[in-house]
Amino acid sequence: MESFIFETSFFLEDLLIPCLLAFAFGAVIGFQRERINRPAGLRTHTLVCLGATAFTIISLHGFIQMTGVDPSRIAAGVVTGIGFIGAGAIFKTANMVRGVTTAASIWIVAAIGMALGVKQYYLAFIITALGFIVLTAIKVFEDRVIGSGRYIVNIKVSSDHFEYDGLIEKIEGISKKIKVFRDRLEYEDGLIDLRLKVDTLDHDFSIKLIEKLKDLQYIKKITINK
Repeated sequence: MESFIFETSFFLEDLLIPCLLAFAFGAVIGFQRERINRPAGLRTHTLVCLGATAFTIISLHGFIQMTGVDPSRIAAGVVTGIGFIGAGAIFKTANMVRGVTTAASIWIVAAIGMALGVKQYYLAFIITALGFIVLTAIKVFEDRVIGSGRYIVNIKVSSDHFEYDGLIEKIEGISKKIKVFRDRLEYEDGLIDLRLKVDTLDHDFSIKLIEKLKDLQYIKKITINK
């Protein structure tokens, strides 16, 4: 039976430094997700990065001396496992799919962790920096350069206590930069069929609209398309 020997250089260079960097780099990406209230935030991204680093170190040093064992299989398993975690961040509503970017960010921090596990520090830093830029600067570019989003909102309301101006005021109060245009107003079977065109930069507009109007008793149905 082999006795345990503590090697300071191995502990610092192969274990401590990669894990500390995984903690820091994963937190950088996770902080950005946490700041905008995404389903997977600071703790999730940090833990995924640490876990990927740990599994890579284990595969690199724990099985390297075992014959007939391919150390890369653990790394491949990490990639597969991250797919299940990322899938948990994605959810679909009637009109949209959300969480895909967060799932991709989880995938990225796993790659960062694996790079740190094999001491590819420069690669891990580059991925972290570029990933953070994609999640922040490119988001601003999409909003300001590519342009606003156009939503078509169909609302069926009863004529009792319905106030058109009050409804439009509520919709325009969802975001600072929002424009509402009336496209159609028809009466049908005792209901008013209202069709609106809404221009907004708010990617969460659909969710906020439902939340804003859910307590209005005269609204019978809302359909949102983009």
